[in-house]
Amino acid sequence: MKLLPDTNVLIYDTIEDSEYHRLAADIIDKAAEIYMLPIVVHEYIWVMLKQVQASPSFVSVKVQEYLEDPKAVYILENVDVFINSLRMIEEDKQNIKEINDYIILATALKYNLTLATFDKKLKKTASGRKLKVIP
Repeated sequence: MKLLPDTNVLIYDTIEDSEYHRLAADIIDKAAEIYMLPIVVHEYIWVMLKQVQASPSFVSVKVQEYLEDPKAVYILENVDVFINSLRMIEEDKQNIKEINDYIILATALKYNLTLATFDKKLKKTASGRKLKVIP
């Protein structure tokens, strides 16, 4: 499976005492390829530092582990992704605060990737656009 993890999957994979840790870890472990986006990496760093209050050195090690994993494919968002994410957010009449999720969604659609997310709203939006979503 070619997987695009949402930030929350990486967070739950990292935090061992979270209720979704085992499920997130299984999702990451079972993927044949893990597509990583800059926006997901940026959100991961921010959440880990600001909300989880992990040390910068710990976050650095985790980011390195994710991006240097042999299954990891680091891809950059391109103009098509940005245009499609803005078009979809307008079509869905969503708040612009959802733009990060729509960039992730547009990328998954462009590259035909399975989206992994625990975000119920994103899951519903992605499913409505016929995108494979787990869990």
